[in-house]
Amino acid sequence: MFGMPDIPNWKGIPNAALDAGISLGGAALINTLFGNYWGIFNQYGIPLLLADNVISLQYQNQYRVVSAPIENGSFASYNKVGDPYKVTVQLTKGSGGTLERGAFLSQLEILAKSTLKFHVVTPEFVYTNAAIVGYDLARESKDGATLLKVNVHLEEIREVKVKYDKEEVKNPDDAKKNLSFV
Repeated sequence: MFGMPDIPNWKGIPNAALDAGISLGGAALINTLFGNYWGIFNQYGIPLLLADNVISLQYQNQYRVVSAPIENGSFASYNKVGDPYKVTVQLTKGSGGTLERGAFLSQLEILAKSTLKFHVVTPEFVYTNAAIVGYDLARESKDGATLLKVNVHLEEIREVKVKYDKEEVKNPDDAKKNLSFV
């Protein structure tokens, strides 16, 4: 691929490099067009939760190596696998009065119950294909009772391609018989 380093064709490496390039390029494009913008967007690039500010973002990405015990107290490790990434975005909403803050919370509740996928956009990177798995809300007297601090928790959704095979039964009458032995 043009512009990508020449990486040997090891299983999983080209796709990972391409995904990282797309996320980096998407962030660069958004940064060029709109400036340093943070937020939760739908798959078409439309911001969904119109908060006043993004206060913080916490990102966690882990990989595990499978290990199994074998003879003489030894073990074998194999097959490094990646867990879904997790992102927590802290948003604030204090402007707009009771009606606008209520609409913000209603929209958040609807999105949290949906099966839609979202993108978390930062100036440096776009975290793609995440679902809202929960949120928590805080109001503190030191910030004013009308300032909502909302932590939106998202987790990566990895789509897989399901392959179905159609197998012909040689003798269909055999499939209908219930052969149970006790």
